[in-house]
Amino acid sequence: MGTNDYQKGPRHGASRSSSTGKRSSGASRPRREPLQDNYYYEAPPRGWKEGDAFQDISSYSSPAKRRADQKAMEEQRRSTQQSGGRRPQKSSSQDIYSNSRPVKKGRPKRWGVGKTIVALVLVLVITVGGSVAYVLSGLTMTSIPKSDSALGIQAGAMSDSQITNIALFGLDSREDGNTGRSDVVMVLSVDRRHHALKLTSILRDSEVSIDGYGYDKITHAYAYGGPELAIKTLNQNFNLDIRNYVTVNFYQMAEIVDAFGGVDIQLTAEEVYSLNENLWNLSQESPGSVVSSDFIPNVNGEIDLINGPYQDGEYHLNGNQAVAYARIRHLDSDNVRASRQQTVLQALLTSLKKKNIFQLPGLVRKVFSVCETSLNVGDMLGMSPIVFGGLNLETLSIPGEEEQAYGATLDSGAWVYEYDLTAASQHINRFIYEEESPYYTGAK
Repeated sequence: MGTNDYQKGPRHGASRSSSTGKRSSGASRPRREPLQDNYYYEAPPRGWKEGDAFQDISSYSSPAKRRADQKAMEEQRRSTQQSGGRRPQKSSSQDIYSNSRPVKKGRPKRWGVGKTIVALVLVLVITVGGSVAYVLSGLTMTSIPKSDSALGIQAGAMSDSQITNIALFGLDSREDGNTGRSDVVMVLSVDRRHHALKLTSILRDSEVSIDGYGYDKITHAYAYGGPELAIKTLNQNFNLDIRNYVTVNFYQMAEIVDAFGGVDIQLTAEEVYSLNENLWNLSQESPGSVVSSDFIPNVNGEIDLINGPYQDGEYHLNGNQAVAYARIRHLDSDNVRASRQQTVLQALLTSLKKKNIFQLPGLVRKVFSVCETSLNVGDMLGMSPIVFGGLNLETLSIPGEEEQAYGATLDSGAWVYEYDLTAASQHINRFIYEEESPYYTGAK
C-alpha cells in the first residue's frame, strides 16, 4: 500500500454490528470510575476584591454552563432526528487547525499543563533512575506482561534496538491509586541512534478501537483496563512497539511546578486576564488551593479580575499560575494552547539545567511521589546517557493536518475526533525512526 493510501474497512481489532453497521462504544461497559467531563466555573462577581472569600458552590456546573449544556443537548437531539439517528458524515467535517475556537463547545480540557508535567517526569525518571535508593523510594514501580500478544504489538511494527518507546499517561484522579481516564496520552522515544528525545502527543478525544470495547475515545482505554490496555490500544491503532509506561497523577501537579521554584514566561495582557480567570476556576474546583496572592495585579498594582487592565511582559509564575496559564482556552486554537504547554515544559527544563547535583535528589523524589512506572532501574540506566547529553525535545502532535481530522459523535453520544489512523501511524513512525515503515511501503 502506498504512503498516501487510505486503508479502508474495520480498523485494527475493531468490531461492528453485522446487522446495523454501527460502531459500538464502551458506554455500556463497566468503568473503573465515572468517565465524566469536568466543568469550569464562572468568573467572580463584579466588585470582588482581594481578601473577599471565594464563593463555595457544590456543583461542577454554573447556571451559564447548565444553560449552554441544555442548548447543546437540544441541538444534538435535533441533529440526530434530522439524520435518522446516524452519526455525522465526513461532509460535516470541521477545521481543527484554524485560529477559531474548537469545534467541541462547552467541553473544556482539564489540567492542560499535564502534558508538560508528564513529559518532564519521564525525562527525570530516565535521567536519575540509577541514583541512590532515596530518590527511587518515592516512585511506584510495577510490572506488566511484555509479550507481543499481551501488548498488541503486530508483526509489521517497526523496532530498533537503539530506540526505546515509552507510553506516558497523565491522570487526573482524586482517588487513591492510579485509576481513571488518561487525560494525557503521549509516547516518548529515547533515540540513541539519532541522539534525540522525541515526544508524540495524541489528542485524548481521538477515536480508536479499544480491544473488547469497540470504538471509543483513546482517553478511556486506561480507565477500562489500566496501563496494559492503554499500551495495547496505542500499539494496535498506531502500529507501535511500546513495552513500558510512566503514569503521572497530576491532580496536585501545581506542587511539581512549585518544587522547581516556578517558571519565567512571557505573557500578553490578554493571557494575564485569562490566567486570572482560570485561577478563579481552580479556586472553585479545589477550595482553599488558591489564595489571593496567586492572582496577578493589574497595572495599578490592584487585583481586579473584571476590568484589569494588564500589561505584556515576563512574569514569574508559581504552580497555580502555571496551571492556569496552560488552561487558557478561549483566546486561540488548540495548536496555540499546545504551544503554551510546551512553553511551560521548556521553562521547567531550563530551571532543571540550573539545578546543581545536590538539589536533584530532593526535587526528583518530590516529583516521583505522584508517579508509577513499569521501567526498572536497568532500563533507566540504559537510557540515561542520551538524556544527559541534551534535554531538548522534538515534538509531534496527532492528529496533524495530513490526518484530516473532523468532529463526530459515537452512538453513545460521545464527541470524538475521527481521522485516518493509517496516515497517523505512518506519520508517527517517520517521526520516531526517521524512515518509511516497510509495513506500509512494501520496501524490503
